[in-house]
Amino acid sequence: MKNLLKKVAKFITKHDNIFVLIFITIAMLAKVYNSYLNSGDESYNFINCYKLANGLTIYKDNNVIITPLFFYIASIFLKIFGENILVYRTYNLIISVFTFFLCYIILKELKINKRFSLLYTLLITALTSSIVGGGANYNVLAYGFYLLGFYLILKLPKGNVKSIIQGIIIFIVFLTYQKLGAAYFIAIIAYEIINKDIKSLFKELLTAFILLIAFLMCLYINKNLYDFINYVILGMNEFGSKNWAIEGNIFSILLFLLIPVLTLVSAIITSKAIKSKLDLKNQQDIIKQMYIIFAFAICTYIIIIPIVNIYHVYLASILILINLMYIIHFLIKPIIEEESIKTIINSIILCIIIIFLISNLKGIWEYNCLEKYTSKESPFYGAIINPELDETIKNVSEYIQNNDKDTIVLSTYAPLISLYLNDLYNKDFDLPLRGNLGKDGEEGLIEKIKNLNNTQILLLHETEDEKELYQFAYDVADYIRQNFTYIGQIDKFDIYEIN
Repeated sequence: MKNLLKKVAKFITKHDNIFVLIFITIAMLAKVYNSYLNSGDESYNFINCYKLANGLTIYKDNNVIITPLFFYIASIFLKIFGENILVYRTYNLIISVFTFFLCYIILKELKINKRFSLLYTLLITALTSSIVGGGANYNVLAYGFYLLGFYLILKLPKGNVKSIIQGIIIFIVFLTYQKLGAAYFIAIIAYEIINKDIKSLFKELLTAFILLIAFLMCLYINKNLYDFINYVILGMNEFGSKNWAIEGNIFSILLFLLIPVLTLVSAIITSKAIKSKLDLKNQQDIIKQMYIIFAFAICTYIIIIPIVNIYHVYLASILILINLMYIIHFLIKPIIEEESIKTIINSIILCIIIIFLISNLKGIWEYNCLEKYTSKESPFYGAIINPELDETIKNVSEYIQNNDKDTIVLSTYAPLISLYLNDLYNKDFDLPLRGNLGKDGEEGLIEKIKNLNNTQILLLHETEDEKELYQFAYDVADYIRQNFTYIGQIDKFDIYEIN
């Protein structure tokens, strides 16, 4: 029996990447699928991907303020496998597994043995995996590409191939989310300055610049360049100036924001400690490695601005946690190499894996016991929706279908209602959020409303306004209440008619 266990352990160790990949996938299942669909980021991102899968053009036909790669990939995925929430959440599963698996192979590339690489990956996953429950998101995909770029920096030898690949990664991260693209751009500059390799930096930036020009040329040829600039660049002024907020558990946010400080302090302490233990070359290599990881990690914290919430903070913390664990691992290495400690670590890893599996099985069981959309023709197929929200969507949709006037739902509920009605041409009205309205912002949307005729607009009751996202275009809603005629109610919405 003992020999059999040794053979199994040896086989798993030999094929560790495959087993870790499978385990992370299993560990993500409940978080990905067992979550309620609501009027939030998942429905916003899904409707934009759904529109592209149905032939609409990004920026021209929907007010996306993010560079497009996430949406392009998602729309192709939906087109191939099915245009519904279940498939979209599978896209989320792939992105999440990709991101957390990269943590494992990065830790191994940092010369941490497989056992501890797995342990640290499990800890990072346990601390930050709540980011998975919000649906597929460009933030996570861009962060995954960011981690991939960092892994390739560690993995590839210096040379032209490495420089060209890094230039491509800069472009890919930017094309997925412009903010993280800027972060990776800054991190690469810091990395090459630390290495005193300006020649490689020039090649990397030149490659990225050529790809960027090619992308902009494609937008221009397709007559989409103006809309891209309008929403992605010019609209950011309103987004940045009107959406400053701190939301969620402030204690947790502050705790995670302290991790970079703790990491930097640990790096300084470790730098001093290793000088008495290692020869000069090894000292310099390890110290440089710590600060290179820190440079890449700290740049990702740009994503928490202006909306400081637990989602952004958890996501930004992944690489800094890798950095912190790398430093701690070096400090405790003499202790953990003892045979008795290895046995304890193995037991801890096993316990964490069992907890993950039990928790996941419980979550999957709960998901299977809940009522879900079962029509494969519906974009909501596989989704769990709160019965009250479901009733609201159906009531409002029925009212719109039976109304002889054009009807606009100006609310964060709009994407869900548009999906239910398969009404995909509402552009700014599907996402009436500050920062999503281009250079003219709320004033521009008000001007569009002034030009409407024979139209009704639905707004949540004023007593329901607290349920709207704080990014909601309240100035537009106030304008409608002050200038349009109130004619009645439907479910949670007041009905206003243009005079």
